[in-house]
Amino acid sequence: MNRVPKNIFLLLLTVLFQLIGCSKDDGPKNPTSSDLLSPSNGENCNTGTSISATKSNVNFSWSEASNTDSYFLEIKNLQTNDKIKRAGINTNVATITLDKGYGYEWFVTSISNNVPTERPVSDTWRFYLQGDGETNSAPFTAELISPASGEAVQLTDGSFNFVWSGNDPDGDSILYTLYLDTIDGLQTPPESQTDITSSNFEIDLELDKVYYWSVFSRDSKNNTSHSQVYSFRVVD
Repeated sequence: MNRVPKNIFLLLLTVLFQLIGCSKDDGPKNPTSSDLLSPSNGENCNTGTSISATKSNVNFSWSEASNTDSYFLEIKNLQTNDKIKRAGINTNVATITLDKGYGYEWFVTSISNNVPTERPVSDTWRFYLQGDGETNSAPFTAELISPASGEAVQLTDGSFNFVWSGNDPDGDSILYTLYLDTIDGLQTPPESQTDITSSNFEIDLELDKVYYWSVFSRDSKNNTSHSQVYSFRVVD
């Protein structure tokens, strides 16, 4: 009986082990995040169908995510901060009824039944849903960047540089008014804090005080919006 040479036998064993290793199940894979498709970011909504004088059905869509069983869709009204949440969406599209005349932001979370602890989130997009007869949209409410809500801040030479971001769905220019006080962030500001053309502003502050701030936006067509109010504390 012919015997297989030892070196060939070892080679065959190596190949066999490699094949077994390649076929081994590595377990469930983590879900991936989706890319948002529509409504388009930073623009007027073009996927809405009017159903009444005050409401529209808006079609949302996003790319299919790998290793994902369902999606969680969240939409927030930027003016009222009311949120709409839809879980268990099994396709990459959804139709949601929204109020006209408001700006919204939205994102999608990917859900895997096999890896429930991993829930990647898409980017967050904004759009404006125009009301009936509305030809020019209000600017999006400003996003307050610095200081963050509840942050303890330190001053530089006695002052702090406030930073926010703004955008208009029609591309109109925007002027900002910075509201800042120790009451509610809505007290009438001095003239020096009105009609600001940039998205940052430096102000002298006092130590050991809690302040409230917000930003009022007005576009070149006199449409307006007002951000939410953040509070922060000045520390030594």
